[in-house]
This record gives sequence, C-alpha cells and structure tokens, in this order.
Amino acid sequence: MKGTVAENAPIIPISAHHDVNLDILIQAIEEHIPSPERDESNKPMMYVARSFDINRPGARPNEFKGGVIGGSIVKGSFSVGDKIEIAPGKKSQSGHKTTWTPIESQISSLQGGGSNLSDMSAGGLCGMATPLDPNFTRGDNLSGQVVSRKGELPPIREHVDLDVSLMESMIGVDGETPESVTPLRNNELVMVNVATSTSLGVVSVSNKKKFSLKLRLPICAETGSRLSLSRRVGSRWHLIGFGTII
Repeated sequence: MKGTVAENAPIIPISAHHDVNLDILIQAIEEHIPSPERDESNKPMMYVARSFDINRPGARPNEFKGGVIGGSIVKGSFSVGDKIEIAPGKKSQSGHKTTWTPIESQISSLQGGGSNLSDMSAGGLCGMATPLDPNFTRGDNLSGQVVSRKGELPPIREHVDLDVSLMESMIGVDGETPESVTPLRNNELVMVNVATSTSLGVVSVSNKKKFSLKLRLPICAETGSRLSLSRRVGSRWHLIGFGTII
C-alpha cells in the first residue's frame, strides 16, 4: 500500500466469526472516519437497493405477506406506521404519453442489524415490510427508486440541468493506455447513475460546464445531488466524470 492513501492506515486483525476485535475496528473507524452529524428532523429518504416477494410457492391466500424493500436510509428517520411514497413509482402508458406515478404504501415493520425495530434513522441498511402487492416488489423491481414519507418526496425528473466535471482520461479501455476524455457532444447518449438508480440521457450542451440531459427513465433526486456520467466505448460503458444537479 506504499504510495497510496492507505499507506499509514491502521491494520487490525479481526475474526467476525469469533467476535474478536470488532469493537477495536469500530473504534478505529470512528477515530479516522468519524460518523457525520445527522439531523433526524430532516425529511426522511431511503435509496432502494433491493425488493422482494417473501411468500413461498404454494402459500395459501390467508398466509400472504406484503412486499419488502431494502436499502440505505440517507437522512431523517422512519417509524412503523408511517405512510410512505415510492418514486418514480409505476409506469403507465396512454397513447404515446408515458407517465410515472409514485406508489403509496405504509410501513408494517422495520428490520436492521438482524432485529425488528420501531424506528430507524440514517446510517445503515434497512429492511422495510409493507402491505404492497408482492408483484410490485418481486425480483428487485423497485431497485433504484426512492422512499420518503407521503408528501415529502424529492422531485421526479425526466430532464436535468447539470454542472459537469469530466476526468482527464478514461480508465481501462480494452486494456490499453488510458484515453483522454473529450467534451460531451450535442445529442450524445450517456449513462447516468445517481444513488441506486441508473438511466440513459441525451445531452444538450449549454457551455463548457453546463449541460442538460433528457432522461430515458426518470430519476427522483434533489437539487445538489451528484450523478456519475459514463460514455460507451465499443461494447462497454466507461466512467468519464460526474455532474451536480442545478
């Protein structure tokens, strides 16, 4: 690790199986990477990474359980019984017009760290049980969506204006020497990632740093959120920079 940012990092032997030195590891993390101050009065928000249908094949109707969503709470706190919205939500088509409607539900139970909890706040992974039809949540169908309390969702965006910062070069282009990153072009198709969400966007150029993207799939994100930008080279997407929503 000589010459890297980890050159002087502490090395702590641990065994999770035997519960050895986990407390020392946590202490070292707090000393070197302190937990940020969190305001639980903020509007709660969770990025959905997984969603499940937990019903076993052959279960009787009276045994059915609602869909489960899992992810990271990034601010605020949720409590059992909270009414929630999941966005961008479900897609509906009317003629040539496509609309996205947030999915409304309620928190039936919360689980974190292997325990059932009455409330959970930012700083860890969360499992959230709901009375949703499991058809909505099966097979990670809701991955990439955002959960908040009803009426407190960030904007659903089909178009974003960005302040863009590009890298000097792309890494790992077919194992060759890194290529320099050329500026974004009008009508270029790029891939964007914000939190757990992935979409494609068509570029409109305003000036050297300001760009607009028309998104193929909407995202739910606040002003100031960062998203990564990737360009297709050959058959693969390569990271070229990031943008901040303005």
